[in-house]
Amino acid sequence: MNVTKSLIALAVLASSFSAFAADQDAAKLELRGSVAVNCTIAVKPTAKATSLDILGGEKNALVGVVTESCNSGNGYTVSVNSDNAGQLLSQSAGAKPTVYTAAYDDASGDIAKELLASRDTAFFNRQGNLTVSFAGDAQAIAGVYSDIVNVVIKAK
Repeated sequence: MNVTKSLIALAVLASSFSAFAADQDAAKLELRGSVAVNCTIAVKPTAKATSLDILGGEKNALVGVVTESCNSGNGYTVSVNSDNAGQLLSQSAGAKPTVYTAAYDDASGDIAKELLASRDTAFFNRQGNLTVSFAGDAQAIAGVYSDIVNVVIKAK
């Protein structure tokens, strides 16, 4: 009888288990977040940026410190160009342009067209120096000589 009772109990337990398994259900929940590409650039001018020596000239004068931040895993580019094609211009009658060259960090190219620095990965608060050089003109006409330098960051 013990064997019969055990078999009956086992049969009842098996039917209860299969009924329990049939009553179950499952669902999945996906967790996800995203980060948008964010590239920023800032230029902190030095005192030299507004006090260039037109008469005597400049050699690798530090005119600005550029801070780059870009979270693109593919990297980014920084382009630097001049509104006046690499010339300091004056509105004074008879003034000749002062042609200058510029260098930015490890960028290649010419300020008259475009200096281009390429980064292969994301960087945050990376700093680079912007310098200018030009020959002096002892016969320069009195006036203010200026140009606008554009610095643009773009994710790859």
